[in-house]
Amino acid sequence: MDKDQEKKDEKNQFEEMIQGLIDNKYGCSNDFVNENIVSGLRENILRADQSGVLKAAGIGSQKNHIKNSLIRGDKIKWIDEKSVNQFEMVYLKKVSNFISHLNKTCFTSIKSFESHYANYEQKSFYKRHVDQFKNEKGRKFSIVLFLNQDWQTEDGGMLSLYPEGRQTKDISPIGGRIVFFRSDEMEHEVHPSFTRERRSIAGWLKN
Repeated sequence: MDKDQEKKDEKNQFEEMIQGLIDNKYGCSNDFVNENIVSGLRENILRADQSGVLKAAGIGSQKNHIKNSLIRGDKIKWIDEKSVNQFEMVYLKKVSNFISHLNKTCFTSIKSFESHYANYEQKSFYKRHVDQFKNEKGRKFSIVLFLNQDWQTEDGGMLSLYPEGRQTKDISPIGGRIVFFRSDEMEHEVHPSFTRERRSIAGWLKN
């Protein structure tokens, strides 16, 4: 594929996500990064898990940080924004392009971005919550990129979104799919996976 076509496809993808946010309070796009990148990112989280680098995630901001497995059961590893891992570099560049497009077309003034791998073991979950801390208002938008291979409905692990005044939306965590929503508005929940581990990258666009 030539570079012009690639840029056009990327722009269309970004527009689809933004339009979804406007119409439905969340944007969703399949194949945000290609299968090869998804596979590489999945290998990264697998290696991190096997080497004991993943740490139990907590709830609350740094000042009020606690661990509570009755609310949240994932293990995480933050991604370095200056990473030289080839797969993380592609992911970070794509998100950076999306931020540029958002700032240019929607005047969102996003200045920074952070993200981490999230590994949910079988039967682990994250109860209904919003991504914005009461005492820290920096997070404007949340993105979740799924890294699961051949995910089936019977595997469970749905991401439920609870847009205010609208029907609940259940999204299957299919590899390559990305979901995008406002951090301070959208309540959401990760349901338990019944059959295997569930892997993703969670990110926040901040101002």
